[in-house]
Amino acid sequence: MKNFLIAFLVFLIWSFFGLWLYSWLQPSTTSEENTTAAITEITEDSTASINEPLQVDEPVRLNENEADSLSLVENEDEVENQVELPSGLKASTSNGDLVFLYTEGISIEKNSPEIIIDPKLLDFKYKLNTYLIEHPNEELHIGSLYSASENIESPNLGFQRAKKIEKILLETGIRPEKIVIKPIIREIDFDPMGNFPNGISFSFHPLDNERIEARKLALPETTTLYPKIVNNEIFVSPALEELLEKVKDAVSANPDLQIEVIGHTDNVGNANDNYILGLKHARQVRWYLVTKGKISRKKIKAISKGESESIASNKTARGRLLNRRIEIKYYTN
Repeated sequence: MKNFLIAFLVFLIWSFFGLWLYSWLQPSTTSEENTTAAITEITEDSTASINEPLQVDEPVRLNENEADSLSLVENEDEVENQVELPSGLKASTSNGDLVFLYTEGISIEKNSPEIIIDPKLLDFKYKLNTYLIEHPNEELHIGSLYSASENIESPNLGFQRAKKIEKILLETGIRPEKIVIKPIIREIDFDPMGNFPNGISFSFHPLDNERIEARKLALPETTTLYPKIVNNEIFVSPALEELLEKVKDAVSANPDLQIEVIGHTDNVGNANDNYILGLKHARQVRWYLVTKGKISRKKIKAISKGESESIASNKTARGRLLNRRIEIKYYTN
């Protein structure tokens, strides 16, 4: 009996010890189970991420360069105003895309319509022509700078400079109706010699058909020429050469155009002789326009008004000089 009691007591002691030990070990086991569950969840998420984009709840830390670039995006408008436009002769589309860009530009001279084209730029006209051929529904705008600090002229110096560029482009084969002159007035930082290296730019825009139709309907204004006359013969002069360019431009813009060359004289001598002299001068000018301008003779009519339509008094030398003139009038059938 005594031995039974001792054995039972020992059993109870070990039972309590076992329960205490079990309760002490229980939290560790739970943590292990949680860890196992967490690993399982991570494994499942990793598998899911193969087919789904990664979702980031926390901000991603960028390196210094990336942080700077992000700041630039946030201040895009401010940066755009600070960007320095490339210098040199350029042509761009209406969307701002560059068609070409040269490091050199077309220079202009202060108070002068003259332009200076570097030999490196000589093929710019062919590039413009090629672009228009490849894009028949677009037109070319010539941006030509002039400054309020320059001499006041009519037309303004920006227009005069652009006309010189237009002449080059017409000789290249670009149709006049595809060219639009855009004088741009702004402050120009001329150098000490009075030059500015980037006075001309080009841009392409959708073809304005309404403008083209209006151009066809508009007739050029009557032009008055005071020819160089020696022994009653007309000689070639800068004024006559300028008239030739105007007539060529007008005919190119409107193929249906007809031209009338009218000879006028002073009243010195016989009225009939003056009529014949006026007709002679008109025919000489017509011959020059036909041969040098490659204009059809059928488009040009030569007539004489003799001394009948004087515009000044024939009593003075200056008045007689003003009356000895050639008028160019335009009309359509």
